[in-house]
Amino acid sequence: MTAKPPPEPQVQGQKPVTAQAGDVPLLEADREYRKLVRFRMKELVRTLDDETQRMAASRLATQLMPFLHDIAQGYLASYFPVRGEIDPNGFTGLGGGTLPFGLHVYLPRLEGQGLEFITWEPGTILRPNRFGIPEPATGLPAGRLDVILIPLRAFDSWGRRLGTGGGFYDRTLGRGRENQPRPFRIGVAHDQQRVDAIPEAPWDIRLDWVVTDRGWYRNGGFHSSWPGLK
Repeated sequence: MTAKPPPEPQVQGQKPVTAQAGDVPLLEADREYRKLVRFRMKELVRTLDDETQRMAASRLATQLMPFLHDIAQGYLASYFPVRGEIDPNGFTGLGGGTLPFGLHVYLPRLEGQGLEFITWEPGTILRPNRFGIPEPATGLPAGRLDVILIPLRAFDSWGRRLGTGGGFYDRTLGRGRENQPRPFRIGVAHDQQRVDAIPEAPWDIRLDWVVTDRGWYRNGGFHSSWPGLK
């Protein structure tokens, strides 16, 4: 069901996007705005207490379950949350239990300046990478992913995303792969991480959907629950 989105969080100096990625270089004003949004959202999620994080993760799991039912038996990449990121793993069994719908779950591992995705199952050894994020220590790169859940610092309802600034997901999923199969890209965030518009850089990847603890965003619209694959 389509619903009116909740009020947009305000960011001082916010302005609309006037160019698509690749049309023009990223302007200095846009670069500074992206830096400002990234900093403010980093500070915002760090202020969320444990109970707020737990409730947000529970609501997110409820949002994700119908989507996972639609991709049953699929190959899904998740991530471990750090520094205030919303926890996407309430459904995966990463905290124990079994995986729903016969899903095959993968986790990212740093590989040079990009990422590879390694099969995860109960008992998989995890070790912190150079950023302190748990990742599989052994395994084979995923040969095929149907869906990848992507953490972010900020997003808008058109699928534009700001990450932490490292560019790992952008390089892994970015240009030069147009003729290759690609996973369904789902941004995952607290709803408070949404802004009106993000100036797009030439290297940015667009998301197919963004899911938060309050609903789903795509093409400027908001859905209070998963509307189904269309």
